[in-house]
Amino acid sequence: MTGVAAVLPEKTPTLHPQTAIDLWLGQQLRLLRKEQHRSLANVSQACGLSLGLLSQIERGLSSVSVKTLGLLAHEYGVTPDSLLRNVEPHTGEADGFVARAGQHRRMQMSERGVDKEIFTPPAAHSLDLCRAFIAPGGSSSDALFTTERGEHVGFIVEGALELWIGNRVVLLCAGDSFCYASRTPRRWRNPGTSPTQVIWAISNIDCDPPP
Repeated sequence: MTGVAAVLPEKTPTLHPQTAIDLWLGQQLRLLRKEQHRSLANVSQACGLSLGLLSQIERGLSSVSVKTLGLLAHEYGVTPDSLLRNVEPHTGEADGFVARAGQHRRMQMSERGVDKEIFTPPAAHSLDLCRAFIAPGGSSSDALFTTERGEHVGFIVEGALELWIGNRVVLLCAGDSFCYASRTPRRWRNPGTSPTQVIWAISNIDCDPPP
């Protein structure tokens, strides 16, 4: 089935986060709220935030300020550092041009079955390189999403990846590669019974999707 594409009914994406970190932080905050069985209205009132802003933060549509993150962390009984762990880059060596093994940033999205290791040294500004470990059934999201800037190129190291791009879906296996502009609606999932490992290169330069 490798390389076989199917045409799906066109859907309008519901997520348009600015960056992957906005999306990840929003998912963590939403998970905390759900675990405490609280509504958006309850949390927004307790923190003095508008309902619309809180909803946008949880969906990654708005970047959360340090002050707002502190309010939400206090409300959920966690520390801001616990939400930001492994997101902020290490200083690195050689003025940030080197990132040593064991010091790479990690983005752990346990509820999604995804663990991303970001290899990019701090001095890099236009390109990110990361490796994603995706558990069986793990996925990016439940709906198509886009981000604002750049282009993505990926390589399947092991396992399988089900990739939705716009209204098409394709099954990728070890050795396959793919690409898409950040503004292209997409989602992905590990459809197999063993872990999937993907290497991603992500540019931060504007690139429009093909017509």
